[in-house]
Amino acid sequence: MKGNIMQASLTGHKKEIEEKIMSISGENFYRCYQCGECSSGCPAGFEMDILPNQINANLQIGEFEKVLQSKTIWICVACFECGTRCPHNIDIARINEALRQIKIRKNMDLFNIWDVANTGEFPTVALVASFRKFTA
Repeated sequence: MKGNIMQASLTGHKKEIEEKIMSISGENFYRCYQCGECSSGCPAGFEMDILPNQINANLQIGEFEKVLQSKTIWICVACFECGTRCPHNIDIARINEALRQIKIRKNMDLFNIWDVANTGEFPTVALVASFRKFTA
């Protein structure tokens, strides 16, 4: 426990995912103490399978795959209401964006460019830009 922040002891792959989430989002989800303010103000919460405060709770205990498999990270409309309501100013919309990027990159790294049958229909610039963004 660091000060008043409780952290899970993670190793290997889970530690790497934790560091990616914090690096991409710039947020420390360990500061969340589960007050539920973010979830109570979320306009898309009724469609989510895991509420915003539950996202943080799952991340805190190292349940990264559960969160990455949830539909919540795709349903978040990034209205930033959660960050506005949070007493610790944790911007869950940014955490969700980081989770989306991690999920996309994880799946895109397995993509083989030669599997694209006909690239003549795609703008070349769009293909190059998407490969740079999603396979970095």
